[in-house]
Amino acid sequence: MKIIRFGSLMLLLCLALAITSCQSTIPVHIKVTGRGVAEVAPPEGPSPPPPPQAPDMSWAEGDIIAIGHGVPPASSISTAQGKLLAKQAAKVDAQRNLLEQVEGVHVSAKTTVKNFMTESDEIRTQVNGLIAGAEVVSEQELDDGSFEVKLRLNMHPLARIIPPPEIASGGQKIPAQARLMAEEAAKKDAERQILEQLKGVVITGNTTVENYMTKDDRIRARVEGIIRGATVIDTRYNEDGTVEVDMVLDNPDINQVIR
Repeated sequence: MKIIRFGSLMLLLCLALAITSCQSTIPVHIKVTGRGVAEVAPPEGPSPPPPPQAPDMSWAEGDIIAIGHGVPPASSISTAQGKLLAKQAAKVDAQRNLLEQVEGVHVSAKTTVKNFMTESDEIRTQVNGLIAGAEVVSEQELDDGSFEVKLRLNMHPLARIIPPPEIASGGQKIPAQARLMAEEAAKKDAERQILEQLKGVVITGNTTVENYMTKDDRIRARVEGIIRGATVIDTRYNEDGTVEVDMVLDNPDINQVIR
C-alpha cells in the first residue's frame, strides 16, 4: 500500500513539473515596419520629407493613452455638422485604439500569389470589448479639416500633444482621409508581421504542370491570432505617398501577448 501511495505521489509530482515547464515564461522582443499606401497619386518631382509624427498610442506614467482621428464626411449638410461628425469619429477611433491596447487585436491575414504575382493581400482586424472611464484630454481641429481626439484612462499628467503633419508629396498635400487610411494600413501590416513571427504562417501551394510546362502556380499564405501590447514607436511619410510605421512588441512573457 505504501509503495502504491509513493508511486501516486511521484506521478503527481511529475505531472506538476511537466505543467510548470509548459507554462514557463519566454521573453519576446519583436520590431517590424508596416507599410501603407494612400489612394491618391502624388505628382512627379522631389519634395522634402515631412517632420516625424509622434506615436498615436503610448504609455505615460501608468496611464493608457490613445489618439483618434476623424474626417468630415462628404455628405455633411453644413460645416458645423461635418465638424461634429469628424469629432465623434475621432473619439470612437481613440476608444478603439484604447481597447486594442487593453484587450489585444485579432488579426486575420490572407495572401494569394498566382504565377509568381501577388493576386490579393487582405488583412482583417477585429477588437470587441468595453471601455469605461476614458477621459477626453484634448480635441483639436487640424489644418486639413480633420479632427484629433486624445483619450486616457486614469488620472496622471500628460505630455505635450504634437499634432500629426500631413503627407507632403511633390508640393501637394494628400487629403486627410487618404493619409489616415494609409497610416491604418501600415499599422495592420505591422501587426500581421508580428503575428507571423510569433505563430508562423500556414502555406498552401497548388501547381499544375502539363507536358513539362507549368500552367498554373498558386500559393496561399494565412495567419490568424490575437496579439496584445504592440506599440507604434515611429511613423514616416515618404515622397511617393506611402507611410511606414515602426511597431515594437516587448514583453517578458510570450503567453501574455499572444493567443
